[in-house]
Amino acid sequence: MASLHKLLAALLVALLASASGGDARAEPPARSPANAVPVNSFDDLSRALFACWVPPPGTMGFEITLRFGLTGKGELRGKPLATYSVLTGPPDLQRSFVAAAILALSNCTPVLMTEAFARVAAARVLTIRFIATGRET
Repeated sequence: MASLHKLLAALLVALLASASGGDARAEPPARSPANAVPVNSFDDLSRALFACWVPPPGTMGFEITLRFGLTGKGELRGKPLATYSVLTGPPDLQRSFVAAAILALSNCTPVLMTEAFARVAAARVLTIRFIATGRET
């Protein structure tokens, strides 16, 4: 179990570094919000974040819960933390699933939020659970 957490942590660091141009210390350029309509509730926020979720083929039944924070501008605050996972199957498939979940969160932020909801969301620790369900391809 400890080795799985180390694998997840290493993969998360590598993905976030590559998303910021390779230098994790560099300030990434500001991106446009991923959603067009401002979210005003946690249900809306979930829908906005899941809009980028595409589980890799062959991962049915896999799941991962990520804990993270958002700034008032809807950007990720720090690195997401994997708090729970069900990852069965070959290691390369596990890595693909984790990468897809992290990329979904990264690609769907910043999230455009109403001013009132941005204050609420920015003051909370958030969690999201990605599950590969449905028909296998």
